[in-house]
Amino acid sequence: MKNPKLAAQLEQQLTDYRVNGKPLPGIPSQEELTALVSQMIDSVARIKYVKTISTREVSLSRINPKDAVMFDPLRAAVHYMRSGNEDEAFWLIFLFVHCGKHLTKGYGLLRMVYGAFNDQFVWTWDRFSKNPNDFSMWLHQHLDNIKKQRASFPFGNHRKYESLGKLDVILKSYADWVGPTRSHKDLIDRAQAKVGTDPKKLFDYLYRDMNAVHRFGRTGKFDFLTMVAKIGLVNLEPPSAYMKDGTGPVRGARLLFCGAVDNKSLSKKALDELSVQLDKTLGVGMQVIEDSLCNWQKSPKKYLAFRG
Repeated sequence: MKNPKLAAQLEQQLTDYRVNGKPLPGIPSQEELTALVSQMIDSVARIKYVKTISTREVSLSRINPKDAVMFDPLRAAVHYMRSGNEDEAFWLIFLFVHCGKHLTKGYGLLRMVYGAFNDQFVWTWDRFSKNPNDFSMWLHQHLDNIKKQRASFPFGNHRKYESLGKLDVILKSYADWVGPTRSHKDLIDRAQAKVGTDPKKLFDYLYRDMNAVHRFGRTGKFDFLTMVAKIGLVNLEPPSAYMKDGTGPVRGARLLFCGAVDNKSLSKKALDELSVQLDKTLGVGMQVIEDSLCNWQKSPKKYLAFRG
């Protein structure tokens, strides 16, 4: 197992953990315990990976969506953040979360959108946000040809039910959420003026405010805001796993705290509170709790790596 020291620590903490004086019912044997801890270690590694690339030099080939091999939206976001173009960094993170990374086609969809398909320009934030209707016209002019090649442009697993034909509606709703000045700094300034700079309160405010973005539910909002934080654009920290809006993490929490994914003896609010309390002992952060519970419940007795 990767990171054996942390794994041993988590195994001991989970084994010793008690809820109302009783062990966690979802890990009755070493099999479940090992599988859950393995998912937690994976989640920690994914967070560390993004934080690590945010400290390294970024090759300019990473920012070119026309480069099918080298383009990387997260490294590109780091580049633009360091260059003082935070708007482009936010935009790339949003596109990354909405389009996803496909297991076999990688960033094919994101490159098609950001790189304007076969045209010789890029849908930068500046170009898009000045007039989102231009993007809508462009998209629908090219949509038939794009759909002919749609096998090359699949959404990632978390967004697999999205529609190519609705991209313009969703992207415009994001621009509208950012605000009339189209400045992400202004967006964050407005949020901080309302709730202050506490990273948990700020996360919660932005999470709820982001309801204005079409087709962005719990997973989309959670992934976007946590990625913004990992890249280093804003100091944000999820105060909970937002179980009331979830499915996968809820099933994982029910399995862990109630003993079965379909055991509804506890409300989603209670599961959320228990997850927060658990993290106070484990200290891995709510993003790890959310991610690992979601993946663990898919295969609770045998560790399976989940990607995309």
